[in-house]
Amino acid sequence: MSRSTPPNEQAEDVDFVQLLFTDVAGRLKTLEVPSARWAEVRDDGWTLDGAVLLGYGDPEHSDLRLMPDPSTFVHRPWSTPSGRTVGMVFCDVLDSAGRPFAADPRAVLRRAVEASEARGQRPVFGVEAEFYLLRDTDTGTGAAGHPADGAGYWDLSVDEQADEVCRDIAEALELMGLTVDGHHHEVCSGQRELVFRHGDALATADRLLLLKHTARVMARRRNMSAVFMPKPLAHLYGNALHVHVSLDGTGTDTGTGPLFHDAADPHGMSELFRHSLAGVLDHAPALTALGNPTVNSYKRLVPASGTPVHASWARHNRSTAFKVAGDTAAPRSLRLEMRSPDPAAHPHLLFAGVLAALADGQDRALKLPEACEEAADALAAGDLAARGIAELPTDLPSALRALEQDAVVHGALGELAAGAVVRNSRSDWAAWHRIVTPWEIGRYAQTV
Repeated sequence: MSRSTPPNEQAEDVDFVQLLFTDVAGRLKTLEVPSARWAEVRDDGWTLDGAVLLGYGDPEHSDLRLMPDPSTFVHRPWSTPSGRTVGMVFCDVLDSAGRPFAADPRAVLRRAVEASEARGQRPVFGVEAEFYLLRDTDTGTGAAGHPADGAGYWDLSVDEQADEVCRDIAEALELMGLTVDGHHHEVCSGQRELVFRHGDALATADRLLLLKHTARVMARRRNMSAVFMPKPLAHLYGNALHVHVSLDGTGTDTGTGPLFHDAADPHGMSELFRHSLAGVLDHAPALTALGNPTVNSYKRLVPASGTPVHASWARHNRSTAFKVAGDTAAPRSLRLEMRSPDPAAHPHLLFAGVLAALADGQDRALKLPEACEEAADALAAGDLAARGIAELPTDLPSALRALEQDAVVHGALGELAAGAVVRNSRSDWAAWHRIVTPWEIGRYAQTV
């Protein structure tokens, strides 16, 4: 995000400032203040009820404080309907003693990054976010909408209304200091992907939240909806969030170059990369709870749907949960690509879990199994067992149990944040089971 404007001048040319933070579910929250109050709020913060962040009331954590991070201040490049201008700034959350609040997702990720840096490793993250551009459908149908275009994978569409939304998004993000590398049409009608420049973990996580918000605003301005839910349309592919991660040396014992590359290895992979990837494979069930955190997530993760349902890795196979991406001739490009997460993931918590899994693989010198260059869901159970390929959780409760039982990933989040994630997700699961769907009525009402 832009850091060129001095903190005392950031709000001089805006009318209001939105103080941004997220709850543990990844929903972007805000308090908006007049720009005349910015200097005071920047220095002193603002009181926050912990229930807003945790998702439930807890007297022990009822009095928290939002503290703006001025380095993240951006000028929103679009005006309100009445012509007012707005600035946006991410906030850290402090507890009643003035310490980073244990369950603040930015604090969770910052702790994980500091642990990596203590090992001489600087994490680099990138994301590719898929979403649908939908037009409103008939009211009362319960459908999310219908695709805004009929184009396909990387097609050049002749209907440019949806393209204009993507251009609006890209232009707005650029004006907020994000470098947009490109956007293209995805496999299904109305489905798009936008890629912005990779960076450090905290900045990338913050920027993904800005991307989602900006996309929704720009789509609405052209009478469409930008929908990031994992599986919005039953008959079309779901939305993925491909997460890319690599490690650079910080100049200590590890050196300063890219740590995942080894020119002598057939795959270009260093021994540290192999141990790191083995760690992510070992902790894949718990990471699924963070990368696929909703009831709807598991409508996307089904066999023969083009989405990964096994904890396997490959160099070229795009159906695996984990893929080694990049060009061996370009050492800095070599990276781990996670293909199972979806855009409902809370990026701060997911990134923290990934870093803990990488470190655990290194500490235990875990052995990386052979790559799986064929579709794992087409292999027989015996073949999967012989190759040590396990299934990923198939529903939300299974993933949450894996998170609770995984001391490494659970520990990276901390008891308070992990407990809130599990509690809120189980509440969603219970709410889902109180709903009787049209499918159930059609299948059972006259037949059982």
